[in-house]
Amino acid sequence: MIRLAFPDNPVYKPLFEGSEKYCLGNEVRCYRLSETQCSDYMLRNLVDAAFLSPLGYGKGVKVADYRIIPGPMMVSENYTGLATIYFKQGLENVNTIYSPTPDDFLMLLGQLVLNEKFGIDAKIKKMTGSKSDILLNYDSAIIWGKAESGDISLDVSEEWFDLVEEPLPLGFWVCRAESYPPKIQEIVSSFASAQLAKTEEILDSNSKYSERKGKIYWHWEPELEGAFESVLLFLYLHQMLSELPAVKILARD
Repeated sequence: MIRLAFPDNPVYKPLFEGSEKYCLGNEVRCYRLSETQCSDYMLRNLVDAAFLSPLGYGKGVKVADYRIIPGPMMVSENYTGLATIYFKQGLENVNTIYSPTPDDFLMLLGQLVLNEKFGIDAKIKKMTGSKSDILLNYDSAIIWGKAESGDISLDVSEEWFDLVEEPLPLGFWVCRAESYPPKIQEIVSSFASAQLAKTEEILDSNSKYSERKGKIYWHWEPELEGAFESVLLFLYLHQMLSELPAVKILARD
């Protein structure tokens, strides 16, 4: 039995649309988990492969020899509307940041980008509820989804691109170098939607500026390797990782 784990997050839906059908017809068991659980299952060798964030991949550096499977993945470039940082009206200083999902990679990255770009040294904390609920009592919120017209907000992936001038890897399939199913690349590719394009153009229809646009890469491209190196270095410099991991690709490294 092959065991695979991936995040139970609708953002990644096109990458796992075919998973249920594939598992029913093959000896494959899927675990839909949180991002942190996917990382934990992989670290504990409870699954043969998992869909991990750069943070999840980097956490394996001391205990496992991971390989990135060059197949379906999610990499954002510039504006995407995937996750948004909201600010309370009339705010002068940001002292508190809350999120319903503070442990998700893109939320944590939003917090680090605020620190790097604006000197905001506030740790993200958990609070359930809507954007309005959080901003009623606190300075800012980081939440999955795009802002509406009139919101005082920043797009997380857009801010990353402005800071680093590189795309942002969000999630990708990972296996262990020494032990993985022989057809793992074929299996994870079968999970993705048959209609999934290699790239998707994103345009902010609420923007006053037509140039506010971006892209999502849904599949590995060799030219994205520098983006992986950049985000891992960023996480290491911000002490989210204890060691700087190398970008290792399955069947190459």
